[in-house]
Amino acid sequence: MADQSIGGDYVEVLVNKKIVTIPHDYTVLSLLEYLNYPKSVAVFINNKQILMAKYEHYKINQDDNVRIIKPLGGG
Repeated sequence: MADQSIGGDYVEVLVNKKIVTIPHDYTVLSLLEYLNYPKSVAVFINNKQILMAKYEHYKINQDDNVRIIKPLGGG
């Protein structure tokens, strides 16, 4: 993203051990779309699993620790 200052309109969060700067009003779904993840992943914020039904409304906050886990395929 180009020329963004932290604070006010943007927040920094840790996503899978990497710092990501996002708009302050991002939801889990917005973050997944921005990072090109499908909605069918497991998301943990600060070690608490977020239900997929809440992805559209759950807001990401400054300094949140987000872990995104893709389901394994096969059998």
